[in-house]
Amino acid sequence: MKTEHKVFIGIGLLTLVIIVGGTLLSTKGGLKKQEELSKTMMGEKIADLGAAHVAKNAPHSGYNSNPPTSGPHWTGVAGAGIKDEPVPDELVLHSMEHGAAVVWYREDLAQSDVDIIRSAFQSASGKKIMLPRKDLDVPVALTSWGYLLELDTIDGEKIKKFIETNNDRAPEKAPI
Repeated sequence: MKTEHKVFIGIGLLTLVIIVGGTLLSTKGGLKKQEELSKTMMGEKIADLGAAHVAKNAPHSGYNSNPPTSGPHWTGVAGAGIKDEPVPDELVLHSMEHGAAVVWYREDLAQSDVDIIRSAFQSASGKKIMLPRKDLDVPVALTSWGYLLELDTIDGEKIKKFIETNNDRAPEKAPI
């Protein structure tokens, strides 16, 4: 067999391996995503107030929950990760519209409690934001687009499960 034929056969086999391998990987990823999407959303379903974009600092209608789960928001986003200071609801809402699961904690919590929340947050995968809130009625509130779960006690497992179940299940697929 000529060297030229061996090269063509080798290229053909390599192409076949790449196609089969890619198909198996994409199927596996698709099945995982399908499994995630089949999970029931956690929290109380809150009436959707829409997703109107408003100018920064422009007056707009109020929200129907604290913290909010939908409604008017600015064009910017809060950005993923842990925030040490409160962020305007209008930025957090836009991140939620893009799929963020948000962990809000009462601003006056003891550092040891914040550390427990932070550990749960960091162990969870997905689109997520953690931040303090001044006027929170419970120690921890978890939100995603249209859902609110209030926690009277700090429960790291529930925080992680909420993030992993509710993240990236919102009207828009975009960076948070």
